[in-house]
Amino acid sequence: MGGSRDAVDVQEVDDPEQDQFEDAVDTSGSGTGADAIGCAFRDMAEAARSWTLDGALRDNAEIERSQVNALRSWCQESEILPDIAEPLLVAFLHCSRGDLEQAKAVVRVYESVRSKTPEVFADRSFHSEETPEGYRVIVQALRDPDPTVFVYSSSSKAQFLTMDAVVRAEPTAPGYVCVFDMNAVQMSHMWAWGIRLPRKVFRYLQEGLPLRMQRIHFLNTTPLMDRVMRMLRPFIRKELQSIFQFHTADDMENLYKMIPQDCLPENYGGFLPPLEKLQDYTDKFLAEMNNMIPT
Repeated sequence: MGGSRDAVDVQEVDDPEQDQFEDAVDTSGSGTGADAIGCAFRDMAEAARSWTLDGALRDNAEIERSQVNALRSWCQESEILPDIAEPLLVAFLHCSRGDLEQAKAVVRVYESVRSKTPEVFADRSFHSEETPEGYRVIVQALRDPDPTVFVYSSSSKAQFLTMDAVVRAEPTAPGYVCVFDMNAVQMSHMWAWGIRLPRKVFRYLQEGLPLRMQRIHFLNTTPLMDRVMRMLRPFIRKELQSIFQFHTADDMENLYKMIPQDCLPENYGGFLPPLEKLQDYTDKFLAEMNNMIPT
């Protein structure tokens, strides 16, 4: 869980990149909902471009400049991420709640897993709203349910590329909530995982991801979910399992108690545009963030 031991104002800027982003956002779809999503993604990209260490320290009292300098020096001296960018230094300290030694432990796993898992973290050519607690929501679903075309490494690559982008845009976000739609998931998809890659992916998710993961929701679950969990249990610590929430297709009202409908796409009874439209925003946002995401 990335080192966690717990579980917009729109500014008009005369900027060609901003104009390009605005042109790519079709706001004719769901009225103000679509407008808000386009603005939120544009604001996140702008926040990443205008991010400063002084601003981050001013807004996050639990992180001190001396800790940032100490973590940077340790990365350089140990030759683990010697060229690490300041936003990522702050993200490691933030997810570790200002604990320098914990932040170092997260950095070690982050670097180790990423360097040894090129099928997920190399050659990488995101939807996010917030709950009342300020947590950002990331939704993942199968675009094509055919298990013969499912590639687990590609799915994980897209997932962590998105997380890298949101961490770079908001290194000190209060927390994240992930939503996984299990609709159309079959055992054939699980067999495609293999053994080696899930072990690395779950180690990174639990120990090397520099963000505060608060909850993970699984939607449209069926009895198959019990078999899936039996397969995954060897890779998942009890700490991570404790933030899992499972919802059948008839259990959406309980989901809305934890994630307001304002933060969900219409595919799940929410008030945001459908996943297909949100994917368009995500793709454009990732293109905007391309040069700022660590490789």
